Amino acid sequence: MAAALHRRTKMAYSIERDESLSAAVVRIMNEQIVRARERLTDMQSPEEKRVHDARKRFKETRALIRLVREPLGDQFALENAWFRDAGRELASTRDEAAILEALEKLDVSPRIKETAKHAIEESHPQQEHSRPLDTIVASLVEQLVFPSVRIASWPPIEDSFDSIAGGLGDAYRGGRRGLKSNSAEELHEWRKRVKEHWYHAQLLRAMWPPMMKAYAGVLEDLSHALGDHHDLHVLRDRVGARQYKLLAAIDAKQRALTVEAMDIGRRVYAERPRRWVARMREYWSAWRAA
Repeated sequence: MAAALHRRTKMAYSIERDESLSAAVVRIMNEQIVRARERLTDMQSPEEKRVHDARKRFKETRALIRLVREPLGDQFALENAWFRDAGRELASTRDEAAILEALEKLDVSPRIKETAKHAIEESHPQQEHSRPLDTIVASLVEQLVFPSVRIASWPPIEDSFDSIAGGLGDAYRGGRRGLKSNSAEELHEWRKRVKEHWYHAQLLRAMWPPMMKAYAGVLEDLSHALGDHHDLHVLRDRVGARQYKLLAAIDAKQRALTVEAMDIGRRVYAERPRRWVARMREYWSAWRAA
């Protein structure tokens, strides 16, 4: 009974001290697949939320796979591509909702917002051969059985910090390079690296909960700032060049978001990658030895 209670209180997206790294990765993978299926089939939730939640599960899963990229060997490419493509299947629905949310956050008049909404509707990309969302969802739900089966044939993952050191370092290093971003496209790529690093921090939060939870919170703030910047970039492309007041508001908000992101980023990525990974190694060793 006590063991069952303990299993239920585990943090779903977190490596725990009382389990091997290999067991933790398999558990989290299976939990993420179950959660994605539950979100996709939850007909009581709005379509937008179902899509958003399922895509988040796929992104979290990819971050986990990338954390153990080296021990997975050739299996990594297959799993990473599968969950990447699954997320892309759902992307268009979420992108449409995101730019409307970005529009609502802007400090412009209701009349300007209404004009912009009409422009967005008229500029909606027509995809002649696109599939209805319910068809996409039904297909994904059926296909989720395949990664579940493949997990059983994964190579063993050594219960050592060395198994995750490469993945941790790559994500941190990629995020640090993002500090050189100038264009909207570069900032969008930076956000991807930040989110991967954020998910890794969540996976390791049991290692030192007060510190890692706070660190993950800062990474979340950075990710949201970069995400809002990207949504405004997409919004700009959709509303047309003649909406001068709206474009001015977008530009001003993007400048503020860039300043905010760089301010947070310089602190997050202040350490050199090798030094940061070495510090995480010390935390890991102290945690596992306790």
